[in-house]
Amino acid sequence: MNFLFHNLFRYQDLGLLFYRIVFGLSMMAHGYFKFAAGEQTLYNIGHTMAQFGIPDGFLLLGMAAAAAELLGGFLIILGFLTRLGALLVAFTLLIATYAALGGGFFKWDYPSQMMFGSIMLFIAGPGRYSVDSAFARR
Repeated sequence: MNFLFHNLFRYQDLGLLFYRIVFGLSMMAHGYFKFAAGEQTLYNIGHTMAQFGIPDGFLLLGMAAAAAELLGGFLIILGFLTRLGALLVAFTLLIATYAALGGGFFKWDYPSQMMFGSIMLFIAGPGRYSVDSAFARR
């Protein structure tokens, strides 16, 4: 049982690296599959902004959401501009969570959990094994 409580902080950077890779790959996949699904899917994703009073530009908004997930995920994986990548993802998922609130728990739970994960990365930073860390040491 000692390994559960003793000197865990020496593995913190490794844990952040693992989380960044898994989380970033998930976000990149979501962004990629939105683009791969085509124009109608991107339009439908962008159309969720109509409930915020935005009257048009839905295809562009859907493309922006997909690009934020794709680019944000990529930045998170690299640990390069990690906090910017986390903000891109968090903002996109905040809108997705809000848009899904009326659909019941299982509609908004996933985007909210992913949003909280990106907020955690924003707060914690990328850790030692990152491009950001390499630049900070100079």
